[in-house]
Amino acid sequence: MVTGNIVEVWSYEKLNTKGGNNPDGVESDGSDPAANYELRQRKRRNRIRQLICSNFDEGSKFVTLTFADRTDFDITCVQACNAFFKRFVQRVKYRYPDFKYVAVIEFQDSNGRGAVHYHMVCNLPFLRKAEIAELWQGGFVQVNRIDHVDNVGAYVVKYMLKDTEDPRLMGENAYLHSRGLNEPYEVTSWSSESSEFWSVAHALQKELPSYSAKYESKYAGEVCYCQYNFNRHDDTITE
Repeated sequence: MVTGNIVEVWSYEKLNTKGGNNPDGVESDGSDPAANYELRQRKRRNRIRQLICSNFDEGSKFVTLTFADRTDFDITCVQACNAFFKRFVQRVKYRYPDFKYVAVIEFQDSNGRGAVHYHMVCNLPFLRKAEIAELWQGGFVQVNRIDHVDNVGAYVVKYMLKDTEDPRLMGENAYLHSRGLNEPYEVTSWSSESSEFWSVAHALQKELPSYSAKYESKYAGEVCYCQYNFNRHDDTITE
């Protein structure tokens, strides 16, 4: 899987098996609710992480959008807040047509409000917090630079995601993103385009993985996972 500067490689003992397309090591036949839950969580987290890696870098912005108390709509209602968020996106795109983002929905439960807020990675240029707040029109804004981060997706996901299976998100998307994002690029050794796989494999021969692991899979046997990072730095987010 090629996602920007990150290349992830899964090697399976058994190919084209029931678990062959599930590289995360969590498998379910539908009878185990806990396994189903973990599988959904991991797939969703991987999807968000890979989208971020494929579209954003250390020059991107990490923005939190929070609602102030208001009476015109319910700030605990996901549908109402998402409609407001979409109008925000329209305002931004009117000013910055190339605007792109990935945003995750969370709830302010620690203070008892239960209000929706959004953690968003985006490609906004330098703007003062007040300028973004003017575009947001919903309440409070927190803006962070992403500095010296070699794996933006993995690092930011730690800050963005707590539990995308929150029951308040039932029937709703747990994350939002702009159209036209670059998709993660997957190549396999058994596909009709296997020459692409071997081209990538050849390019990795002289590289050392930044992370590797092995685990046993019920359906795929031993699975070896390696992650290669072509932009290695120390990971920090600064305000």
